[in-house]
Amino acid sequence: MTSTAPPPSAPIVAEHRMTIRSYLPAHDAQAARLQSLTYLATIGWAGPSGLAVSTIDQLVRNASQFGRCSGGEIGLRIARTEADDLLIDVVDHNPEFPSFEEAVSGLLGQGLWRVADYGAAVSWHPHEGGKTVRAVLPGARS
Repeated sequence: MTSTAPPPSAPIVAEHRMTIRSYLPAHDAQAARLQSLTYLATIGWAGPSGLAVSTIDQLVRNASQFGRCSGGEIGLRIARTEADDLLIDVVDHNPEFPSFEEAVSGLLGQGLWRVADYGAAVSWHPHEGGKTVRAVLPGARS
C-alpha cells in the first residue's frame, strides 16, 4: 500500500515504508510501535521519538478499527523532511472520513485529538481504494 497524500512542503530526505497485516487494533498498533522505533532512528529524526511512536500508535489503531482493514493491510510511511519535520502517513481501505473535524477536535473519540494535542498537524486525503491520514510532527528546531 502506498501513500497518495499530497507532497510535503519540504523535500523528503529519508523515509521508511512498511505494511502491517491487520488483525486487531491493539495488535496492529503494537506491531507498528515496535517497528517504528528502529525506523525513527535510521531516518535520523531529531524530534521526540516518544511523541512520534504515540502518534503512530493512535493512527494505526484508528486505521485498524475504522479503515476496513480487518484481515487486510495497513500501510505506514515514516519520512523526515529537509526541514526535519516527521511525516507519518497511514493508509487504510476506507475512502471516507465523514467526521474528521469532529475527531481531531475531540468531539468524536480521542485518538486524533491526542495526535493533534501532541503538536501534529493532522490531515486526510481520499484516493482510489482508501485514504491516507497524515500527521506532521515538527522536528527539533534550533
